[in-house]
Amino acid sequence: MLKEAKSSKIAKGLVVLSLNEEGRVEPEKINHILTELKKEPARRALPILRKFLTLIKRQINTYEGSLEKFDSNADSSSNLISDKISHARGKKINLVIQENQSLIAGFRMRIGDDVYEDSIASRIARLKKSLT
Repeated sequence: MLKEAKSSKIAKGLVVLSLNEEGRVEPEKINHILTELKKEPARRALPILRKFLTLIKRQINTYEGSLEKFDSNADSSSNLISDKISHARGKKINLVIQENQSLIAGFRMRIGDDVYEDSIASRIARLKKSLT
């Protein structure tokens, strides 16, 4: 248990070292950290790397998200959504746009653990659930 806490503390410190002034992960800093960790014995580095990976993914999820839409060609609405979310969260959010034909119309957006959805498919599912 003590080793796990120590590995966690080291990983948290490495995450702080890997961020730029905006709180975004810098790939160059990550590469440098990984190079230094390769010098350590595997039994010591692996627990740190596992925790570090988890924390880095969590950090990236705070400023990157995915936007699923029925039609991925409508970029103006995507930009509007990205701007509104960025304004609401107080920082720039990068959205990766994906096409999802099962949505019928509307969108589904994931940012970290938050999911926002407004589509015909979700409305039909809610209606179906309320009728059963």
